[in-house]
Amino acid sequence: MKSRKCIAVRILVLLCLTWGNQLYGQVKEASEIKRIWDFGTHNAFTDITYFKGKFYTVFREAEGHLPKMDNSGNGKIRILSSVDGEFWESAGLIELPGIDLRDPKVSLTPKKRLMILMGGSKYEKQELQSITSYYAISDPNGNKFSSPEPVLLPAQIKSDFNWLWRVSWYDKTGYGVVYQSNADGEKGKSKAYLVSTDKGEEYELVTELKIDGNPSEATIRFMSGAEMVMLVRRDGGDRKAMLGTSKAPYTDWSWQKLDFEVGGPNLEVIPINKILIGARLQGEDGPYTALLLGKKGEDFREVKRLPSGGDTGYPGFYSIAGYIWLSYYSSHEGKASVYYSRIPYAELK
Repeated sequence: MKSRKCIAVRILVLLCLTWGNQLYGQVKEASEIKRIWDFGTHNAFTDITYFKGKFYTVFREAEGHLPKMDNSGNGKIRILSSVDGEFWESAGLIELPGIDLRDPKVSLTPKKRLMILMGGSKYEKQELQSITSYYAISDPNGNKFSSPEPVLLPAQIKSDFNWLWRVSWYDKTGYGVVYQSNADGEKGKSKAYLVSTDKGEEYELVTELKIDGNPSEATIRFMSGAEMVMLVRRDGGDRKAMLGTSKAPYTDWSWQKLDFEVGGPNLEVIPINKILIGARLQGEDGPYTALLLGKKGEDFREVKRLPSGGDTGYPGFYSIAGYIWLSYYSSHEGKASVYYSRIPYAELK
């Protein structure tokens, strides 16, 4: 009996090691960078997650950064999947006639479905006419996705220019920031609102975020004790990013102005309450995508500059077992293409 137990344990360990090697390692270097999609003319604005044994990367695929003057060339949302991060294949394409779909964000709902949130912009000769947020839901296995439907936002902030940029889930509740362009009927002015949901389709207003400098793209995560942390891009004033923290019910906020601008801001909380920021930064030689590490109330330092340049940024994060899996896009090798990397925490010093 003892011998049988020993053999069973050895088999279990072998299976775990085999699965672990397939998923996380054996790489020649501590981290790796791989271009995973360049079939579209312009491939950009990425996100990544893990579900049912596969990684999923989502991004906008189009003919250019904006639709053409004749209103053609609207963006579509491409979905890729991979079991190991090495080989990626298309798992779907979401499109909506007459609407430019962009900036997809993917998350796992409490009902164990992938939800893709995306902005739907309507242009007339490259002039923005309206913005509506849309969502699509996967089947239980992540093989098929529904047609996009409009997100239902609170009546108190009704507008033709509302964009729910990303949703993060905590204890069966999703939280996100709506940034409202042309706020109060003033072109170029924006406001930001924290909203919540229990299903991902309909949202309630939590509070208006008192941020000056025209806040826009924002990502929410959670630290220990259910403390919410938020990274916000600002497109006015000195344009420096803001890092906010709040405890439930998330109506009172403390803000820290960072010493850099961000484009496509993302963050991940890694042990122990360290905050990893990923974004497009502006360097002396132009824009690039980088990772920065710090803590609440402290300075952030750049810990990794990803191969990037030109049209670049909008990284997606997925953290598991001591690694950050990330996606981003860049045009440093020609046209805007999608890349992924797997980076151990140990390398982020």
